[in-house]
Amino acid sequence: MKYTFVPMNEAYATEIVNTWKYENEYAIYDYVNEAEHMLDAEAWDNGIFAILNQDGALVGELSIEFLDEEEEYTPYSEFSNQELTNQRELWIGFGMRPDLIGQRRGAEFVAACVQYAVERYQYRGEYARLGVAMFNQRARRAYEKAGFQVFERAIGTINGKEFECVYMRKKLADPAIFR
Repeated sequence: MKYTFVPMNEAYATEIVNTWKYENEYAIYDYVNEAEHMLDAEAWDNGIFAILNQDGALVGELSIEFLDEEEEYTPYSEFSNQELTNQRELWIGFGMRPDLIGQRRGAEFVAACVQYAVERYQYRGEYARLGVAMFNQRARRAYEKAGFQVFERAIGTINGKEFECVYMRKKLADPAIFR
């Protein structure tokens, strides 16, 4: 499937928050729990993007962050500073429309998100990173198929509840070739 990444906007964010509901234990990922993040207009076209399919239908969202050594988030206003962002870690998060889950599109979707993030910010760091709850085996499999590997275990908070999580990273092209 071909994906197009566009700035998040109020219509897409509202659709995601109000209608994307996941089943069973995956309900912790319902976007109603992420409304403040998704509806943050300052983040639209900076760190939050809508993902459309070839027909222009909304099929996903991508959130991008850059963290420094103290794990502090880089303000969106500084995302255009390439020198700064290349000194930080690229962390990505994403969601796929619930009715598309389980159709073996995850690895392709994740790879497209990584590629977009790297190209959008001309990121030349060594890795793209993400976090996922340990119980979410289907997401972990998709991430592994997309080239991510576990590098750390942690306790994370999702929707106010603590879960055992793993942090995963994907090695990007050798950053030395860009210097």
